Amino acid sequence: MENQTEKVSEEKNLSPEEQYGSLSAEALIAEAKKLLAEADVLHIKEVMDYLKRQVLSELDEELNEKKQAFIEEGGNEIDFAYQQPLRDAFFDVYKSYRKKKKETQDAIAKEQQNNLQRKKDIIEEIKALAQTEESLETTFPAFRALQEAWRNTGNVPRAEMNELYRNYNLYVEAFYDYLQINRELRDLDFKKNKEAKEVLIVKAEALAAQEDVIDAMRKLQQLHKQWKEIGPVDRDDREEMWSRFSEATKQIHEKREAFEETLKVEAERRIELKKKVCDLLEAIDLSKIQSHNQWQKTMKALNEANEQYKAIGFAKHPDNDVLWDRFRAINRSFHKAKNDFYKEMKKSHQDNLEAKQKLVEKANALKDSDDWKETSNTLKQLQREWKAIGPVAKKDNETIWATFREACDYFFNRMKAHYSEKDEALAKNLEKKEALLEQLKMLEEINREVLMNFLKDWKDVGPVPRDKRAIEFAWNDQIDKSFAKIDMDKMASAVIRYRAKTETLAQDGPQALDKEMGFLRKKMEEAKRELSQLEENMERITGSSDSLFMKEAKKNIRHREEQISLLKEKLKVVRELKAE
Repeated sequence: MENQTEKVSEEKNLSPEEQYGSLSAEALIAEAKKLLAEADVLHIKEVMDYLKRQVLSELDEELNEKKQAFIEEGGNEIDFAYQQPLRDAFFDVYKSYRKKKKETQDAIAKEQQNNLQRKKDIIEEIKALAQTEESLETTFPAFRALQEAWRNTGNVPRAEMNELYRNYNLYVEAFYDYLQINRELRDLDFKKNKEAKEVLIVKAEALAAQEDVIDAMRKLQQLHKQWKEIGPVDRDDREEMWSRFSEATKQIHEKREAFEETLKVEAERRIELKKKVCDLLEAIDLSKIQSHNQWQKTMKALNEANEQYKAIGFAKHPDNDVLWDRFRAINRSFHKAKNDFYKEMKKSHQDNLEAKQKLVEKANALKDSDDWKETSNTLKQLQREWKAIGPVAKKDNETIWATFREACDYFFNRMKAHYSEKDEALAKNLEKKEALLEQLKMLEEINREVLMNFLKDWKDVGPVPRDKRAIEFAWNDQIDKSFAKIDMDKMASAVIRYRAKTETLAQDGPQALDKEMGFLRKKMEEAKRELSQLEENMERITGSSDSLFMKEAKKNIRHREEQISLLKEKLKVVRELKAE
């Protein structure tokens, strides 16, 4: 018990926050139980009060978090209930501490009252000895026995102490006056008392030179208690001895005051350092920390600040506990902001996962499609959406991405195989059309039927690779030359050649035909406007119809009419191709 009490006393110099500041509520309760079982219950008040503040602070924080979560989930605050077994466990320990402390204090108070009465009885007995008429052989041993009994009797109530010692010394003095009848015996006792007090003076002077001021003060109190209980010395020695003892006491008190001033300055320095740590942490804008890496750096900085704060050490200062509470509040705000961030990130990851799962479902639904162009564009759009969604949890990322990529790869591999086969067919078509072109160039007997057969054969071959489409222009050019060599209606020839060219254009899809139709309509509108303008001009012209000007005007009108007729035929061709 004494060793544990001494340990607690020494640990107080470290401060409770340095001893227990990093422990959880559960660990703090275990420490409270250990102290209650092993330490002097009267010397653990500061520690127990600290443990109480820490445990309740942590449990209150937990309770508030649970309540907030309950309300955020739609609960009514009045319906909130949350059991905290640790709170009950701590109060069981704390109540036991209060009870044990009161019982101990009551027992000590009772013992001190008994000691007080015993010492009063000893004073009365010394008083009676100074008035007895018995021989010194009888009274002096009795006096010595009473002094020994006085020293062996324990503490008395502090309020009674001064009066008690005053009366004790008064009647001891009276007894020594009574010993005047036997000076030799009195002087012998004075000498013995002097020797005992000289020992105390030497010890006090040694304490005055000691570096450990706290230990010196504690031992000095014991010396003063012993001084009071040693009897008087010769009057000639009293002042000089008390002066030496008082001087040593004064030096120790002065050293204590200087030490306390040093502690005060050091405490102020530590308080300022702790304030700076708190100021630096509070200056961090937690709302701007929006990534995992930023939070990793921030928590590392917080841990370093915690180590720095603890390294500063305890400061015996009114603001020490205030700053410790402030520092813990900062830590709580950091951890709450971090937890909120990761809670939100977890929710975001889940939302992103669900969004990506929907894209996987869409990709799987499209992977067997044969609509290569449309499906290819859709899957590429899904891939862009995938990138825009944002991250998912690390444990899900690889799996969900592999599933999505597998569906996309499946389609694109099919499309690649399809176009690979198509490319082979296009290459063969190119060879066939090159042969047809050469045959057309070498043709000697040309007529409409032959040319129509060539056009049919050309169409039946099918498309060629896109980068080889120049052969189509060469073919059209040769067809125009061939048709020019036969006697055939120009309109019919033009329509036939236009159909051949437009059939090639149709290979680019319906959009190409739509564009061609728009172009033809625009040309027709322009031709009609020009025809209308020419006809109006004709109506205004006067003079012979055989004049050169009139002939030119009529020629222009016929040209526009022929152009419009050809455009109509071309539009008919485009519509037929669109309908196929």
